[in-house]
Amino acid sequence: MTHPSAKRIVGLYRDKADDWVRNRGATLYSGEDGADEAVWLDRFVAGLPPAAKILDVGCGSGWPIGAALLERGFQLTGVDASPGLIAHAQTTLPKGVWSVADMRDAFPPGPFDGVLAWHSLFHLSPDDQSRVLPKLAACVADGGRLMFTSGQAHGETIGQWRGEPLYHASLDPEAYRALLSDSGLRVEHDGADTGVWLARRAFL
Repeated sequence: MTHPSAKRIVGLYRDKADDWVRNRGATLYSGEDGADEAVWLDRFVAGLPPAAKILDVGCGSGWPIGAALLERGFQLTGVDASPGLIAHAQTTLPKGVWSVADMRDAFPPGPFDGVLAWHSLFHLSPDDQSRVLPKLAACVADGGRLMFTSGQAHGETIGQWRGEPLYHASLDPEAYRALLSDSGLRVEHDGADTGVWLARRAFL
């Protein structure tokens, strides 16, 4: 049974959008308690064409990930379920295309040279992840990449943020591998240890 806080996750980011903007900041993370974001963005975009089309699902305010991609000259489309976060992105990063959407319901169909779900897919229940991940993979163009973050084992983890439960969940690594393979993507980096998955669709 899914923890009750899973139903609150979208409302949490909607209600506390301004807090999230302040907490997240405008700088890519490079500390010891998480993935080095600059390093992983380099891996994500390596070999993609100039002005490649990228979809950022669960983009938040657009900072700092979206901003970094726009600075590199990519065409960025970002979707998030929080109107407040999308409004911030529209105001501060007008070169991006931003829209309000819950990834469980809809997002632009693509194809995109890169599809990113950085610190967002893992806010969905395991069942929802199993449904959404193949849809994200289907948006990846030939030669394009999908990158997302996860936990390291099947289950739910409930943190705390701004005095409320913060929901995270994960599938087993084998399940992620199977979903990516069944979607026609080859794993370039297995996230079993790092929690970062990077997969690519071969050129036809």
